[in-house]
Amino acid sequence: MMYVKLSLILLLSSLGAAYAQDGKAIFEKNCLACHTINGGKKVGPDLVNITKKRSLDWLARFITNSTEFIASGDKDANKVFLENGKMPMPSHSFTPAELNALISYLNNPGGAGGGSVSGGTDVVPAFVPTYDVGRNLFTGEVPLTNGGPSCISCHSVKEDKVFFGGTLAKDLSVSYAPGIVQTMATSMPAMINAYKTHELTLTEKSNLELFLKVVKENQLFSRSRQYPSLLFLGGFIIFCGLVVISFVFWRNPRKKGVRSDIFARQKKVLQKD
Repeated sequence: MMYVKLSLILLLSSLGAAYAQDGKAIFEKNCLACHTINGGKKVGPDLVNITKKRSLDWLARFITNSTEFIASGDKDANKVFLENGKMPMPSHSFTPAELNALISYLNNPGGAGGGSVSGGTDVVPAFVPTYDVGRNLFTGEVPLTNGGPSCISCHSVKEDKVFFGGTLAKDLSVSYAPGIVQTMATSMPAMINAYKTHELTLTEKSNLELFLKVVKENQLFSRSRQYPSLLFLGGFIIFCGLVVISFVFWRNPRKKGVRSDIFARQKKVLQKD
């Protein structure tokens, strides 16, 4: 449990700098060709104050797959589509952490202007995922916003406060990888059917990913701590085995030495004489 707390402290202490740096880099690599921040319209709209105009999950859905979002009938998405010459924005396979970083950067880009982005480092994350919320979402103690089934319906994890789990799908204790929740939700048939009309929100994905990440790290750390104990136990077993072998082979030591036999023969000869 101490390792879990240490992981969370180290993670939270580095969030601000990571979101500032990563969000700026993501924007410059993927968005700057078509968008500005307070520099006017280019191919796409100016994104100044976009986080005040649109919700976090609206932005996440539009950035991830604008074509699908427009087709869903969302009025604001269709309005943006029409205002920009019916040109769909390319889809992006960002992880929840990358989306959080990008949206956090758009929320406070550091005074970008004229199509150039000056990197401010005082970026406050759009939201900070937490381990406890992730666990509660996994177990269903906190219901999912759009009514989807909880993870524990099918999956299990090895965690102190998770006492049972589903058996319909694999244990996720060491399955974490960046973007795992989104990947599973969009690539596994059962999950596609379950969440197609009950989509996970960005914050839910991020909280679940953090939970799975820490669970995996805790499992690996626990295993590494077991190695010295296993080594000691193995050495002790070998030692006990050698002691038993020694006892079996040497429990009946010779009662008489070689000299005793020689002395007995000499004594018999003397008695005959």
